[in-house]
Amino acid sequence: MKNKKEKIKYTNEEQDLLNHAISKVKKIFEDYSDPAHGIDHIERVASAVNKIISQEGANKPFLCELSAWFHDIGRTLEDNPGETSRKHHELSYELLNKWFEDDSSFDILSKEEKKELLYAVRYHWNDAADKYDTAWILRDADKLDLFGDVGLERVWKLFKDNDNAWDQHLRNVFSCYYFLRTKTARQIADKLMPETEKRLNKYLKSKIDKVNL
Repeated sequence: MKNKKEKIKYTNEEQDLLNHAISKVKKIFEDYSDPAHGIDHIERVASAVNKIISQEGANKPFLCELSAWFHDIGRTLEDNPGETSRKHHELSYELLNKWFEDDSSFDILSKEEKKELLYAVRYHWNDAADKYDTAWILRDADKLDLFGDVGLERVWKLFKDNDNAWDQHLRNVFSCYYFLRTKTARQIADKLMPETEKRLNKYLKSKIDKVNL
């Protein structure tokens, strides 16, 4: 990663592409109702990416921000016939690849830049995928939406009727904290951890029954 930056600046061409990408993503999410992974989640991830690259810099900040908007586009395809067995990150990767082929607006990106975006999107779940800082910056930003009131509530809406899934999710949050790479993400998460720990402890205590002998 590059040195700390005060403010991220894009060329007019880059800003036009970013605006186009945001509009494109928002359009496909118009009829998508997943409470945990809707457009509001993507907007928070994009905001977190901006905080990280503003504080710590990045080799390619423009690609970092684009990756945030693209990382969950495959969620909108998960319920399509025949797609229930494939993970959203693979669907996001394939859809983005198709956009690169079909939408000439992305022609300002080089082949290597497109590959970097595809890598970050495809492996935003994999903490060992470190070929580009774009990938781990995206992962940190995505993880941050798990902590605190907002992060917990969005997933609770998804798992409130599945006790085992909620139990596993609460435990996974702490695993995600362990894998945070950037100082900025860890500082943000530290402020949100008390509420996260409170919710986990409350859940665990609710599972304690009287022991009879």
